[in-house]
Amino acid sequence: MKKKICVIVSLIFVICAAGGCANRTSGGSFSDTRYMLDTVCTVTAGGENAEKLVSEVFDLVSDIESEIDRFDPESAVSAFNSAPAGTEAALTDGCAEIISAALQVYEKSGGAFDITIAPVEDLWDFKSDDPKAPDGAAVSKALEHVGCEKLIFDAENKTLAKTEDGVMIDLGGCGKGYCCQAALDYISENYPNNWAILDFGGNVGVFGKNPRTDDGSFTVGIQSPDGENGAYSMTETISSGMSAVTSGTYQRHFVLDGVNYHHILDPKTGMPASNGHESATIICRSGLIADCLSTACMVLPEDEGRTLAEQYGAKVIYQ
Repeated sequence: MKKKICVIVSLIFVICAAGGCANRTSGGSFSDTRYMLDTVCTVTAGGENAEKLVSEVFDLVSDIESEIDRFDPESAVSAFNSAPAGTEAALTDGCAEIISAALQVYEKSGGAFDITIAPVEDLWDFKSDDPKAPDGAAVSKALEHVGCEKLIFDAENKTLAKTEDGVMIDLGGCGKGYCCQAALDYISENYPNNWAILDFGGNVGVFGKNPRTDDGSFTVGIQSPDGENGAYSMTETISSGMSAVTSGTYQRHFVLDGVNYHHILDPKTGMPASNGHESATIICRSGLIADCLSTACMVLPEDEGRTLAEQYGAKVIYQ
């Protein structure tokens, strides 16, 4: 799980085990938890037809996941990754929107956020019982296929091609953020009088008015990098339509010979980013942009990360 933010709104709801469960909570709200997007996702909502809202959000997320999962042979991303150089792969609307935003952040971040990092990611196994850092020569070889300049994106026709064989993309660094944003947009259009809290593996988005606060705002707690899971070091207030996303070195990682190897890779070196910070939290109106920026800000030095976030009117919090 890449991200972790603790939602501490003054509402009573239960986050259940990863196997999935649903709960009718106090005040007529409804909460359900399912394992999706390679993480634990919880949706909590209140108001009329809250249970229906929650179910429809999960249906929406499931549809998007089937489009962006690079390990699903039927997905649009998989079709691109397996296509030879020069072949235009058709994209879904969602994939096209994600790629458009990702390429923009790639340019503005100087390559710190790069969806073509997939060949290098495949060399790292953070789930192994006996993890090891990959061979340096293998990393160098994989880096030859990294760089968004190797992509040919046709936004109008929604196609994507590669300039050379071996180029692959992974939308995992921004997919949860897009799902959160798409879900908030869906709720706004179909359930404008409800409130909702979306926690997609720590990518948190909120909608509506919190019935337990005077101004309707919500509070999120930011995970303490060296604390227990769910222990927060600070809190931030966010309002309807906003998202908060954290990238950190303390989730998917392993320690070997005193070195912490984590999954946030620097696209220039193929190695875990190392700029002296353990987490970067982005708060802004776009869940998709927040997700991209949280990774980029972990790769960049702090001053450059703050400058990047400012370009999007986003707030960045480093730990």
